[in-house]
Amino acid sequence: MNLRTLFDTLLEVRISSRRGVIAAILTLQAMVMAVGWTFTFRQVRHATAKSVEDLVVNKNKKIANWFSTELTKDISGPIEIGSKDWNTVQNRIEALELPGDGFACLLDNNGQIICHPDFRTNKSLAHTKLGNIPIKPNDGQTKITLNTLPKTDPISGELDFSTGQIHYIASRYIPKLGARLIIHQPEAGLIKMSSHATMLLGLTAGFAAMAVLGLTGLITAGVMKRYDSSLENMNKGLEAEVKQRTIDNLAARDALIVGLAKLADCRDNETGLHLERISYYAVLLAQELSSKYSEIDDIWIDRIKLASSMHDIGKVGLPDEILLKPGKLTADERSRMQTHTTIGADTLFSIRHEMGDDVLLNMSIQVALEHHEHWDGNGYPLGIKGTQIALAARIVALADVYDALTSKRCYKESFSHAKARQIILQGRGTHFDPDVIDAFLAAEEAFDTIRNQNQPPQTCDFAHAA
Repeated sequence: MNLRTLFDTLLEVRISSRRGVIAAILTLQAMVMAVGWTFTFRQVRHATAKSVEDLVVNKNKKIANWFSTELTKDISGPIEIGSKDWNTVQNRIEALELPGDGFACLLDNNGQIICHPDFRTNKSLAHTKLGNIPIKPNDGQTKITLNTLPKTDPISGELDFSTGQIHYIASRYIPKLGARLIIHQPEAGLIKMSSHATMLLGLTAGFAAMAVLGLTGLITAGVMKRYDSSLENMNKGLEAEVKQRTIDNLAARDALIVGLAKLADCRDNETGLHLERISYYAVLLAQELSSKYSEIDDIWIDRIKLASSMHDIGKVGLPDEILLKPGKLTADERSRMQTHTTIGADTLFSIRHEMGDDVLLNMSIQVALEHHEHWDGNGYPLGIKGTQIALAARIVALADVYDALTSKRCYKESFSHAKARQIILQGRGTHFDPDVIDAFLAAEEAFDTIRNQNQPPQTCDFAHAA
């Protein structure tokens, strides 16, 4: 995998957390630093090697000048191997310490080694001749040999052994000793010195890079934390705004539904507070049934309180001669009266089509369509039975009948709670869901209280309980 592919892969990684973002940033920064350092290190290493080479070569020339003087101290003249003067010179050569594996040696006029740091332990050096080895001078002259070097100023250059070893040398002829001083600096030693120098530079750069990455990580983490905090505050503000708008929209929806129900109620000329009583009764029944039906919770109860008011919204679609007829309805008129269930459901379906899916509208549709269905299947308009009837519609069915029985009409007097109770119990398992009957019995005192507190002065309204 090349660097470009790795970079593209990192960009495609799905970052799902703040740590992931920081890790990606540090990884990319480390990659960039690594590429830059690799290129820079090559240049620095080359420049360092050249600097070390120039430094050592120049120093070797200075050492050659200085050491040639040192070697002639207390020496009477030309030296011969094994003589006292030779021992003095050999000791001084052995004691000389040069950087980068450098060393000094003496050649006689024939180019043969006569003094060398290893001369005492390596006897073969006494027969080694270097006079004919070519030298590449640093001053740009053509290659010459040690034997042809001038005996004047010090000379520096590259000594190329046949084995491929390169030595950087500085040479000075010492007339008093009758020998030539050679200061050797093996290329391997220079490379070693350059490596030490660049290694220190590399370690320094590495620690600096780690410090930069660490500092970048801390700064990035701080920026991300501040950004997260700002984003969190912004999200909280947006959430609060969305929540408030949702509340406002729901309030507007609820007001619209109540308004539609009131409109239908006025059109029907039902007795006053009819819708309020229906909603109270529905809430009482739902509360009693909540322990048996898991779907009934506080939200569900608030929903049926509104949905129950929509049960007769379809009556706005009936003509006055049927809706307001003071006498008994004919079979055809009753059949047309029963269409208020489908008219109401269709109206609410149209509203839902425009608004989109809504749980309150869904329940309202169920109530409007099914609140005249019977537990035994003899109701209308669908003729469904049992639990095929929506729970909300089964609840509203009993609440609607109880209110019709206990309210005065022109064609009947209002029944007492006891009379209404008797009629409702007769419908157990036929008209009404037995569970809803049980809930009614558990809450009948509250039913009677609500009936008494919410009955307006009785007037004739010619309405029909269809």
